[in-house]
Amino acid sequence: MVEFKDLTVTYNPGMENERVALKNVSLTVLEGQFVTIVGPNGAGKSTLLKVILGEVQPTSGLYMIDGKTMNYMKPHKLAEFIGRVYQDPNTGIFPALTIAENLIIASKKGNRPFKFSSVKEEAISLLRDLGLGLEDRLKTKAGELSGGQKQSLAMVMAILSKPRLLLLDEHTASLDPDSASRVMELTERINREYDITIIMITHNMDIANSYGERLMRLMEGEVVNDGMRNIVPRVTSAV
Repeated sequence: MVEFKDLTVTYNPGMENERVALKNVSLTVLEGQFVTIVGPNGAGKSTLLKVILGEVQPTSGLYMIDGKTMNYMKPHKLAEFIGRVYQDPNTGIFPALTIAENLIIASKKGNRPFKFSSVKEEAISLLRDLGLGLEDRLKTKAGELSGGQKQSLAMVMAILSKPRLLLLDEHTASLDPDSASRVMELTERINREYDITIIMITHNMDIANSYGERLMRLMEGEVVNDGMRNIVPRVTSAV
């Protein structure tokens, strides 16, 4: 699905503060894979996601989806089939709007009818499985939720438009252990039941070693480790 060929990203080329963020990276992420990426600060993890989102253009090399070059694709076009959840729980939601209103807006991204009834059953099922009681608080302002509740809502919002690819940028970093565990359980469910390709960045090695079928390590802009793990076979839902 996602492929990089000899991809290099250099910030401030030719200047005194020139920095190579990614160096000749070649990799392929298959449809439906759950890839976890680790590495120290400055390793190139965030730059990798920014390239996928179209926020950063490669200095050289190719970025492709399904064999089609995406190097110059506009971010808003890529956003039509790529979902993202951020580290800050407030970034992926609209705090001044209710939970229901947030879900309506999220469903609109995928050009579904602008009616909550069209996504209500699916959204409530996901909310109920979290065990946070959010399915009974649809009229509550999202800004009144806890960090874990906000991030859980952001995850549900990210998949309502049925993206093919979900990017998770340290999405559990600001959560307490219990909330992080709930969010990761939802992450795993999204991958297995919806068959959505996931690329997750994390500094939490417990999470990195427990979730995902493929673990990749970046160091100084290069992929230094890339391995598969044994997992339970994926079951795709009919939604």
